[in-house]
Amino acid sequence: MVDPAEPEGELLGEIEALLAQRGRLKFPPALEARFEADTGERYCVVLAEDFKRAAVFYNLMTAGDFLLARDVVGVATALHCAVVAALVAMASILRRRRVAPLTRDIATAAVPFLVTAQVMATFALSASPFATHYLFFVPLNTATANSAMRVRHRAAAWATYATCLLLPAILALTGKTPLPVAVMAMFSLGVCGTMTLRGMADREREFRRAYMHALRDRLRIAASDAEAKRDALTGAANRRGLSAAARAIWDGSATPVAAILFDIDRFKAYNDLYGHPAGDVCLKSIGARAQALLSGRAVVLARYGGEEFLALLTGPVVAEAEAVAEDLRRAVLGLALPHAAAEGGFVSASFGVAQAVTDQTGFEALIAAADAALYRSKSAGRNKVSLALAA
Repeated sequence: MVDPAEPEGELLGEIEALLAQRGRLKFPPALEARFEADTGERYCVVLAEDFKRAAVFYNLMTAGDFLLARDVVGVATALHCAVVAALVAMASILRRRRVAPLTRDIATAAVPFLVTAQVMATFALSASPFATHYLFFVPLNTATANSAMRVRHRAAAWATYATCLLLPAILALTGKTPLPVAVMAMFSLGVCGTMTLRGMADREREFRRAYMHALRDRLRIAASDAEAKRDALTGAANRRGLSAAARAIWDGSATPVAAILFDIDRFKAYNDLYGHPAGDVCLKSIGARAQALLSGRAVVLARYGGEEFLALLTGPVVAEAEAVAEDLRRAVLGLALPHAAAEGGFVSASFGVAQAVTDQTGFEALIAAADAALYRSKSAGRNKVSLALAA
């Protein structure tokens, strides 16, 4: 029986520890994967819209080509169109398909860098006396991309660092910028890049904290709901949990299902001999052993009554229902719990097994068939497994 509560509980503990931290948040791999699964698709849509808006505002920069670098306006326009095409293509890809996080961040880092590269290429090619002023677009582009576009901090950092390396290289290669102007251009880029990246880190940290608060609330609600569906003594599902599991199995499809109903033999006598606290220990031990034996299988184990348990099997294990019941019978005996009033001197259980297909037999009818088989096991001397004649 697979219990999702344990990994969810571990995740809840990780979230509590992360929320107690200060500074930038880095998720462990499992939480990062969940964060991406929960937010990645919506984030791609948001980025696509940002790229479209960036293309519109980027088109306004063509005015700078006419005002500051008119001698190379044809080349500048061609480069401009290539960058716009890249922006539109990226927006289209993000809208139509799910992109892996690393690929998405590399692509989004490339967009502002391409804009900056176009600006620097136009500056390098132009012989206009106003070309030096074209460099003002570099810190402007970095600041705009880092503050107005919702690019993740990692992608923005890559683009900003690449720009900070490219600018001095272009200035050195062209050699046409006075040193004071070159120094101020690099200083302006450094200040804009550093401050906007800091702001992005703060925004991303708060976004991640908000996500963790929301996820923590969902996990707490799920844990509370799961606890309400669990028998407090044995850890198996209670009637509410069993009803929820049955609704999921009887969903209108034709699903093979098996029911194993088992009852502790002479349990009233056990309570009379050893007391109710010992009876609770007995129930708890049998529930734990049954859950351990059924672990990893498509099985729902529930406490069906006072000393009765019910296992609902689906999937390939349905064909092995009788063998599973026999394993459970031996497991109960294997606990070697003394019972002076029982045959053999130890606690045992009797089992009834019934199989059906959900579109042909309802839940109640299947349980009735298993109960009839259990009655035959009791009548035959207890500590036996019996199959239902029909379900």
